[in-house]
Amino acid sequence: MGLKDNFSQAFRELTSPKEAKKQEKTEIKDVASYMNDAGDVEETKSVQEEPVQEEEQQTEQSAPAPEIEEEKPVAEQTQSFNNFNNMNNAMNGTANNANAFNRQAVPPTAAPFVNPQGMRQESPETTVISKNTIIDGNIRSFADMKIDGSIKGSVETTKNVSVNGKVVGNITCDNAVMNAASVQGNITLKGQATMSSESMLIGDLTSQVASVNGKMKGNLTVAGKAQLDRDAVVFGDIKAGAISISDGAIVQGYISTTYLSQDESSNIFPDSIAIGE
Repeated sequence: MGLKDNFSQAFRELTSPKEAKKQEKTEIKDVASYMNDAGDVEETKSVQEEPVQEEEQQTEQSAPAPEIEEEKPVAEQTQSFNNFNNMNNAMNGTANNANAFNRQAVPPTAAPFVNPQGMRQESPETTVISKNTIIDGNIRSFADMKIDGSIKGSVETTKNVSVNGKVVGNITCDNAVMNAASVQGNITLKGQATMSSESMLIGDLTSQVASVNGKMKGNLTVAGKAQLDRDAVVFGDIKAGAISISDGAIVQGYISTTYLSQDESSNIFPDSIAIGE
């Protein structure tokens, strides 16, 4: 109410008190109705707002709440870590097995043998003269030798010699094997000599033991036993501690199976045979 209205009401109360009271009641009634209307409006608003709030609540309820990952206990974390380590160890083991298999598929080179005294023993070494090789000159070696080609010169080594080719010269070694070989020269051995049926020697042979089945033109001197097989042909003197001659072997020369001094031989045979003693 404005100032003018207050003034008008006051004037009416002074002039006609009944009418003023009546008007006052009317105003009170109007105020009451106004308040009721306002209450209805607020109630309507509240009624209208409630569904909205309910819809918002339903929307919030229907929307999936973000999942919060719960922290695992320490024991579960330790178990997971152990499982991971076990898996890595298994993968490493598989790789090691594959490497082991690759290593086993290709055998490594054998290491040289070391004896208990600490002396290093090297693997055997062999000098090979190939079949289509011709050497004009002397050969000296500290290794085994295999001669498949031809040599015009002396052969000397502290080890063994295998002759399958031709040698024109002297041979000095430990042991000698002649297989389909042709040698012109003297052979001096510290060990054993072996001649096959297809071998030929033009020269002297000196060894500790000899097995001859080939053709030989020269003297044979053996400190131990000399064995002549059925295909052996020897043109020369034979001196040996013991001798064995097979049927079919040919010997043309002087054979002596013992080494006796003059005194030892006189004890076996007297100077003459006396009659009447």
